Amino acid sequence: MAVNKKILITGGAGFIGVNSANAFAKSGWRVCILDNLSRKGAQLNLDWLMERVEIEFKQVDIRNADEVSSVFKNYQPDVVLHLAAQVAVTTSVVNPREDFEINAAGTLNVLEALRLECPETFFINASTNKVYGKMEDLGVVERNGRYEYADLMSGVSEIRSLDFHSPYG
Repeated sequence: MAVNKKILITGGAGFIGVNSANAFAKSGWRVCILDNLSRKGAQLNLDWLMERVEIEFKQVDIRNADEVSSVFKNYQPDVVLHLAAQVAVTTSVVNPREDFEINAAGTLNVLEALRLECPETFFINASTNKVYGKMEDLGVVERNGRYEYADLMSGVSEIRSLDFHSPYG
């Protein structure tokens, strides 16, 4: 089952991060998580993950370019799954500078580390539907206890025009 591949997951102690790390580790990948553990519940998520699979963990904030670069240089991942972010729209409005420093400058630090330390690494970036604005032209329905767009069973197409309504988007 070992695939001898390495994945680095930024923001790996978040909900999507730990579930992704769990899936990759169970598929035979070596997994390294980079997270600053600033979000409520992140430590609990990490503990949950570490009870199930073997991973490496680096407590690093993506705003620290030198630390990010060091992790990339030493780990040399085959794939980077970039999930690290400030994820609250309300926070982006209250403190747009911090939102920018994490989401824009932090992502630049990740991309620069990739470019300089492991340029052959495959990069996957997660985003949000908030880049498409309010999307008021789409109907929302409740299905199976969750809200979904009525006619977008596969999610929002990347050809949809961008329409920023908050610093987060």
